[in-house]
Amino acid sequence: MATALAVGQGTVLFRTKGWVDVPFFDDRGIRLEGPNYLAQLYFWKTGDGFQAAGSPVPFATNGYFYGRTVILPFVEECSPAWVQVRAWQADAGATFEKAALGGAWTGVSGALFLPQTGSPSRPEACSSATLFGLQYPGSPLVVRQPQDQTVRAREPATLSVIASSGVAAAFQWHQRPSDRPDGLIPGATNATYTTPALRTSTTFWVSVTNSAGSTTSERATVTVVGSGLPWLTVRRDGRVPALTLEGVTGTFHQVEYSTNLGAATWTPLRSFTVSSGSYTFHDDDATNSPMRFYRAVAP
Repeated sequence: MATALAVGQGTVLFRTKGWVDVPFFDDRGIRLEGPNYLAQLYFWKTGDGFQAAGSPVPFATNGYFYGRTVILPFVEECSPAWVQVRAWQADAGATFEKAALGGAWTGVSGALFLPQTGSPSRPEACSSATLFGLQYPGSPLVVRQPQDQTVRAREPATLSVIASSGVAAAFQWHQRPSDRPDGLIPGATNATYTTPALRTSTTFWVSVTNSAGSTTSERATVTVVGSGLPWLTVRRDGRVPALTLEGVTGTFHQVEYSTNLGAATWTPLRSFTVSSGSYTFHDDDATNSPMRFYRAVAP
C-alpha cells in the first residue's frame, strides 16, 4: 500500500516587532513604514530557488509587519528551511517581481535558516518556527538578467540588468575575452552598459554590490555575425597614410587606390595574406597625390 508523503505543512510565524528584526530603509537611509509598503515571505525550493509563500502583508505603522502564520508549500512538516523577506511599494504592483521590473523601490532581507518548521497538522510534534534574526539589507538580488543578443560586426551592443537592493548599490561590468585576468571593464559602473564596436563574440556579466554583500549576474553572450568580412581603415602616420585591413587570418586580399571615387578601374597597391587578424602597411607614394581613395578586394 502506497502512502503519500506529507508536504505543504511547513509553518512559520510571521510576527511583529518582537520577532522579525527587519526594518526596511530606502537608499537615503529613511526608514519605510505604513501600509503603502508590502512584504512577503519567500522560501528556498531546491531546483527552483526562492519561491513566494502566503500573501503580501502591509507594514505596520512601526515599520514592521502584522502578525501572520504562513505555510510553506512543498516543505515537509518539522523540516528545516531557508527563508527571506522581500518588500516593495504597494502601489507599484501586486508582487515583488512586478514592482522591481517597474523600477519601484524594492528591498530584500538576508536569508535565514530555520532548523525546523512548524506543523499545523501535528502541532504536538513540532512547534511553529518564528522569524527571529533576519537582517536587512540582504545582498542584492538580480531580478532581470543581462540577455544574450546578436549584432553585426563592428556594431555596439547595449546590455542591462535590474537588481533589487533597497539601499544604494554599485555596478561593475566584466567581459571575456579580456586583456585583464578579472575581465573588469573600467568605467562600466551603471546598470546599463553599451559596448564599443565589437569584432568578435564576447561574454558579459555584472556584479552588483551593496553594504550587505555582492551578487554576480548570469553571463550574457553577444554573438557577432559577419566578422569574416574585410574592414579597411586609414589613419595618417606622419605625412603618409597607414592602412590596416582586418579580416580572417590566412585570407588573401588586395588593396587598390584611385584618385576618383567613381572610377571604373582602380590601381592595385598591395596584395597580402592577413596574419593575426590584421595587416598594416604604409602608402609611401601618397605624398605625390592631392587625394587618394582606397578599397580592399578579395580576388
